[in-house]
Amino acid sequence: MQIIVRSKDDFHRYWNGPKNFVFDPNFFQFDMDLPSAEDIVDILRKDSDARVQFLSDELSESEKDVLSEKFKTSPLEEAIEMPFSLAHFYLKNFYGPGKFLEHFQDRVMIPWRMFLSQMGFTWQRCYPIFFISGRGCSSSFHVDVSHVLAWQVHGVKNFNGFKEPEKYAALDTCVNDRKTIMRITPPEVDPTDVLSYRMTPGDLLWNQLLTPHWVTAGDDEVAVSMNISHGGVSLHGNFCPHEQALRKRWENHPEEAWLVDARY
Repeated sequence: MQIIVRSKDDFHRYWNGPKNFVFDPNFFQFDMDLPSAEDIVDILRKDSDARVQFLSDELSESEKDVLSEKFKTSPLEEAIEMPFSLAHFYLKNFYGPGKFLEHFQDRVMIPWRMFLSQMGFTWQRCYPIFFISGRGCSSSFHVDVSHVLAWQVHGVKNFNGFKEPEKYAALDTCVNDRKTIMRITPPEVDPTDVLSYRMTPGDLLWNQLLTPHWVTAGDDEVAVSMNISHGGVSLHGNFCPHEQALRKRWENHPEEAWLVDARY
């Protein structure tokens, strides 16, 4: 049931459907070396815009705050052994001369945007995010109001979605009551319904807009991914059905419309 996109025709066939897919590296891949997972964690955790979380139903908010502060200030060898989730949405903090993402636009964002354009796509927003998970840690169960390209940089992640997403989260609920779907611990599901991809360094996965999913890191090492979030993606001027449903809601709730993002 896994889908591998190997050509322009494949991309056009699957981009607007409900199922996630991966790209064949011979079709597209990034060419940029990044520091080790430990070095990236150390750089990001010291930045004021870093978001550090400890996802557990058993911890109070105050206990989570204490752990987050400990993660930021402990020796690195101790911090990376903690069950942490680290996200950073403001990567322009690291684009300056001599910083570790100095060449990121030239080697990642510009090639990706050129590739999308060559495929016939347009978009309204497109920005990158680091998501890093401690050994064996899982993300929350959630849906995104973005198409997301997940680039696995270090370690292993298992990206879990569904063969039929509406069986576990109806599109109407994803559009109009999305917060009711989100939970720290993924729900009990029939394993045969799950569409899972094991992502190793270099792998690229397209996560479909408004589909439920969760991501689990491997047990052996810290797992680092770079996710590029997209909004308003269209092919030859046509939005996918999920985007159409989302924009229908925005007509009645214009304050929610997410049309522009400067975090590129």
